[in-house]
Amino acid sequence: MTTTVEQRAITTVRMLSIDQVEAANSGHPGLPLGLSPVAVTIFARLMRFDPTDPAWPNRDRFVLSAGHGSAMLYSLLHLFGFDLPMDELRRFRQLNSRTPGHPEYGHTAGVEVTTGPLGQGFATAVGLALAEQLQRHETEQRFGEALIDHHTFVLASDGDLMEGISHEAASLAGHLGLGRLIVGYDSNDITIDGPAHISCTDDVRERFRGYGWQVLSVEDTEDPDAIEAVYRVAMADESRPSLIILPTLIGRGAPTKQGTSKVHGAALGPDEYRATKEFYGWPVDEAFVVPDDVRAWADEVVAAKREVATKWRERAREVGYEAPSIHLDPQVLEALEFPEVDPAKAVASRVASQHVLERAMVAIPTLVGGSADLAESTGTKLALPVIDREHPLGRIVHFGIREHAMAACANGLALSGLRPWVATFLVFSDYLRPSFRLSAIMGLPVIYLFTHDSIGVGEDGPTHQPIEQVEALRIIPNSAVVRPADAFETNEAWAAALAHTSGPIALILTRQGLAPMPTADEPGWLERRGARIVYGADVDRPDVVLVASGSEVNLCVEAAHALLEEEGIVARVVSVPWRERFLAIDEQEREELAPSGIPRLIVEASVATGWEAFLQPGDRLYNITRFGLSAPIKDVQRALGFTASDVADAAAELVVDGSFLRRPVHLVSELLAATEAAAVATQDLVGDGDRSAADQAAVSAMRRALGALPARATVIVGEGEKDRAPMLYVGERLGSGSVAVDLAVDPLEGTTYAATGREGAVSVLAAAPNRGLHPLPGWYMEKLVVPAEAAGVVDIEAPLVENVRRVAHRLGLAISETPVVVLAKPRHEAAIRELRAARVPVVEIPDGDVMASLRVLTGDPRMRMLWGIGGTPEGVITAAAALALAGQMQARLRPQSDEERSILDAWKPDWEELRFEASDLAHPESVVVASSVTGATPLVPPMPHADGFVIESLWIEPGQFGTVRRVVSLRGEEDA
Repeated sequence: MTTTVEQRAITTVRMLSIDQVEAANSGHPGLPLGLSPVAVTIFARLMRFDPTDPAWPNRDRFVLSAGHGSAMLYSLLHLFGFDLPMDELRRFRQLNSRTPGHPEYGHTAGVEVTTGPLGQGFATAVGLALAEQLQRHETEQRFGEALIDHHTFVLASDGDLMEGISHEAASLAGHLGLGRLIVGYDSNDITIDGPAHISCTDDVRERFRGYGWQVLSVEDTEDPDAIEAVYRVAMADESRPSLIILPTLIGRGAPTKQGTSKVHGAALGPDEYRATKEFYGWPVDEAFVVPDDVRAWADEVVAAKREVATKWRERAREVGYEAPSIHLDPQVLEALEFPEVDPAKAVASRVASQHVLERAMVAIPTLVGGSADLAESTGTKLALPVIDREHPLGRIVHFGIREHAMAACANGLALSGLRPWVATFLVFSDYLRPSFRLSAIMGLPVIYLFTHDSIGVGEDGPTHQPIEQVEALRIIPNSAVVRPADAFETNEAWAAALAHTSGPIALILTRQGLAPMPTADEPGWLERRGARIVYGADVDRPDVVLVASGSEVNLCVEAAHALLEEEGIVARVVSVPWRERFLAIDEQEREELAPSGIPRLIVEASVATGWEAFLQPGDRLYNITRFGLSAPIKDVQRALGFTASDVADAAAELVVDGSFLRRPVHLVSELLAATEAAAVATQDLVGDGDRSAADQAAVSAMRRALGALPARATVIVGEGEKDRAPMLYVGERLGSGSVAVDLAVDPLEGTTYAATGREGAVSVLAAAPNRGLHPLPGWYMEKLVVPAEAAGVVDIEAPLVENVRRVAHRLGLAISETPVVVLAKPRHEAAIRELRAARVPVVEIPDGDVMASLRVLTGDPRMRMLWGIGGTPEGVITAAAALALAGQMQARLRPQSDEERSILDAWKPDWEELRFEASDLAHPESVVVASSVTGATPLVPPMPHADGFVIESLWIEPGQFGTVRRVVSLRGEEDA
């Protein structure tokens, strides 16, 4: 029988909910106003829980699948004694509060599941109910009584039931006969766009009956007695899950917004908020009120529930029951015997995985799992009992072709302390990605087995050949993605998976056989460092390092043999099954495995974007950026360039054999050392106001570093003629070696920035093959620079504003969205006024047009074009970068004095008619490096470090560019 105080408790929850939303000016007041009578009835009359022990194993689970109604859940948790003080309700949706916008498992006591993406809570609840069913029958078998017999109560919205995952999960729940799963359907017929029926006219009642559910309805959702009566009917039928249709009024009591989408996802506003409180007879000038009689009533309810929990705990102790835990017994893991690997037999990693799984399922009773109708293909067809309606106590779930629900269900199993694994083809991981992401958000150790991992799928073609999926999984935070290269690594991968408890782990497994590669690595190497050397470990300084994962490791070993036999090139092969672990280890340990300064080829038959963080100048990605082909595997590999011969050829191209044109890696490293040395040398002078002293320090440091260059370098563009510049003068020769190169140097570009302590100063140089740099006479030239996307549309002869229009059109921008960078000099004042009159954004810089050009060429949206009259020598560096990045630079000579004009007249009488492209000034195989002195986008300013400074540098070589951050020591003259 409903009492007045119970009705006041319902109103309390409603008011606390809208108080939270109003205080935050953000949230969803409609659901709590409509659904609170149902929620309070479930908590007060139906659920078993103990707020002092939120993890009590036999508590009933409450899942708010419509997670946007979180304010209602927080109000319930506060009222019924969970550790959620009123101050946390006041901080709804605020930073670091325990009342986030959507409920988060592990963050707020009493929240069973992270919900918010509609349908996920519903589907995860199926896993919770399945876990209850398994544990109920297991405890009944073991102890002669069902120590676990709780219910799973879900509140779901129209949106939840529209989502495809709800169809999959509801079908699975009906098939399995999960009789203790009860879903309340908040049928308020409102979604964000308006009435739900404008987009969905399903007969929900018949739909769920078709799934094998019991379908009931509550006539009056404001009457706790009526609500309880229907729920009791549902709870009495344990042969099938139940859907209870709840025809509520969204925003009930909000006078102008109830029953509309306006009350769904925004604060009510002061007037509506006040009027709603008046409708319920609630104090309008107070917020966050819990009347004393309501508090006393709730305490009495909780006391009775705690008594039930206490008696259960006593009984559990008597019989020796311990709840399952995701943390497996270390002794069990240590005792697990992994299969022996035949070193002479190639085995697909999916098969090697099956051999491990068969043993693990016997040794670890809490392991439970299944595939999405792919047991045979994924290596998960095991001789173990299957869970179904007639056999509820099994170990294998036939999830059917329901990948999304399978993953969500696995989350529910893990939330119940079981250790679930699920399996499907890697390409179908796209179907379950949202649930995988929630595995990571909740930190659940679900083991995902993704097989058929690459173009090795062969005849099934591009729809079934995963290209982007591995990378798509790797980028999900708090997840582990392991791609073993053979049976040895598959054993290690499973060991890591079983020990891993902080988030999901995906094992990426092959269809094709892989030759075993035994090594002397100790057990646990994968968990510790993510990688191992499988070939060439006995060579300290190989000629090239091949880095790969999965099936490509076998390919690289074959290529390494070919390189040695046919080219005399010594290679090392590093298998990196767990890339993120490898990238996270100490740099020194990573260098021991795959040292930088040696050409490194990263080989993966997929998109490999995440490897870019590992790349150093001269490294190369050898991967696939297109979809696959339908053909036998060997034909596909040949067509896409993934044979051992192809990899060997690519590796050979990286090896320095005296040709700077194609193999610049060693030289680029030394060039970076030169600009870094110059950058460090200026640090004590930054902001001192002395441009000359800062410039001289940079010049001296760069010259010392270039003296160690392993090449015969000639300064083509430097600090001046020999009689005017004692160091780095034009024609000065530096370094030694068989390779001849040209240099264009600017040890401190942006001296004004350095002297005044402002961002913009860098140390920069360009290098090209011998006779590859061609400076022009004179000191000033007009330059026009655009990125690759706009190359070919500009003409330095055309009016300046017209060129901006052309660039804007090519880039698909308005002219007002196309910033032009111009040196802030008196000679440019008229041009700047012209640009601004045409609504062109102008970025004025005092000096440093080389770095500004590099920003344009590397695609900085804040600088779409550079124009102006600047230094002729610096134009050579800009030209080198423009060629490397396929941008465009045009120039014409613009003398600024009679002396300069005389020099040009003596050079060529028709110099005024000459127009120059980048290719007139630099070789297309040039490289450019620049190190930060005071910071210049994209480079951050140097940071002090115990060993010197952390310096960021930009490197540009044909077809690619990137940044590198290194600690540069400062120990004296030898370093700076």
